[in-house]
Amino acid sequence: MLEAAAQAVVLARAFEEADEQGVLLATPERQDATEAARAVGGGSEAQGARRAELLLGHLESTSPGLAAVRRATRLPLRALLPLPLVAFVLGALSNALGPERHINVLSFPLLGILVWNLLVYAALLVLAAPQALRAWRAGAGAAGDGTSGHRSERSWRGTIGAAASWLAEHSLRRVRLPDAPRTSVAARALRDYWQTWAPLAAPLVGARIRLALHLGAAFLVLGAVAGMYVRGLTFEYRATWESTFAGPGAAALLLDVVLGPAALLLDVALPDAAQLEAMRAPADAPAAMWIHLWALTAALVVLLPRGALALLAYARQARLARRIDVDPLAGSFRVLLAPDRGAGLAVDVLPYSYGVAGREADTLRELLHDVFGLRADVQIRAALPYGADPEPSAGPQTATTAATHGHPACSIVVYGLVQSPEREVHGRFAQDLLARAVNGARVLAVVDSSAWHARFSEGDERREGERRRAWDRVLNEIGLEPLHVNLAAALQTRDVEQVEARLGRAKGAAR
Repeated sequence: MLEAAAQAVVLARAFEEADEQGVLLATPERQDATEAARAVGGGSEAQGARRAELLLGHLESTSPGLAAVRRATRLPLRALLPLPLVAFVLGALSNALGPERHINVLSFPLLGILVWNLLVYAALLVLAAPQALRAWRAGAGAAGDGTSGHRSERSWRGTIGAAASWLAEHSLRRVRLPDAPRTSVAARALRDYWQTWAPLAAPLVGARIRLALHLGAAFLVLGAVAGMYVRGLTFEYRATWESTFAGPGAAALLLDVVLGPAALLLDVALPDAAQLEAMRAPADAPAAMWIHLWALTAALVVLLPRGALALLAYARQARLARRIDVDPLAGSFRVLLAPDRGAGLAVDVLPYSYGVAGREADTLRELLHDVFGLRADVQIRAALPYGADPEPSAGPQTATTAATHGHPACSIVVYGLVQSPEREVHGRFAQDLLARAVNGARVLAVVDSSAWHARFSEGDERREGERRRAWDRVLNEIGLEPLHVNLAAALQTRDVEQVEARLGRAKGAAR
């Protein structure tokens, strides 16, 4: 998604999912936002962005500090534009020619800036070498899509990252509401928002900060050069040199290395050792040539490379700002999915030696309708006996299953956490389901913990964890990752997301 839209979706979704009781966002406000968003053309991204902005409009009307959170946690490009201007002014005021009207050509103030920039280039090469090596090993395809770059950006750390995190968290703490329940919801929502948004925004923020730093370095030198020429027009400067350790020969060699490229471009000859000896302090010579040489050298070493790096950083941030990896229909924003989706789909639920009825059946049906659509035909069979084999033709045939020739789009086998998983029984049943799946049908294993929690009301996290891992081992062996859920509890957004993840989202079927 586009950066602004992605941030709005993540922030609005965090508040909506944290506000289960509707203390900040009432049900009518959510429904109005949904209906208004569905009326917007342009696909799911435009609809998600529209719904997010409407919800945030309600939130910001009661909590103005939320707008500051959006600004502080986004770091737009315009917020960094003053840095080059400040750098130019500092460079112009730096008096690069020196406080006196004599220029020491060996200790010219610009020399320090040039050395610093060369060190920066070396550091950038050292940091980029491992990434380039990984891209080369992965092949041209991996190098071209920027995946390794995104991976390295996700490990964004250091002083800049710490400063941005402090700024964001400081702005988050400023959001306060009149009463404790609302403040508690807002605090939870902002925490979830920052945990989600920070890694998504890190590559973009990093690219923008690098852009600002490259421009700042270029404009610092540009200001210094401009200041040199302004002072050179109003005052007469003389060039000289002196050194405790270097003689005329060493001085000539140093100047050839540093100023040689600029001298070639200007078609001027640098002084040899004898000429340098003649201008050694207290003697001097006209300074105009030396100012031109140092100005051109600064352009070659700083302005051109930094300008190129700034262009690369700008292009990268522009690309990242258009490609924030946010699903506009995930989580609570699933309400934007077409209400008639799922027509013609059959979902077969097979409780294995475990009864699913009442509230548990309602929760499971709600979960599957959220995933496959309200018009999907979800059939929950009676509990199969221990040791039974899957028989797709068994059970009543509905119009939907008949239309699909008796083969459901997805088969759901439900086990109970209270059962001890057996590889030869439970594992074999799920394996047979996988073997009989046809036409791209999916198989999902659900392990329900409602009976476990009813039996062990006091709770035993250690034993429950051991039993969950036992089910994982049995089902992982046949290529299934089970969904652990408590069907007696309220349905959570993460339950829907986990089902979609295990089914590979089944986009063609579910949408």
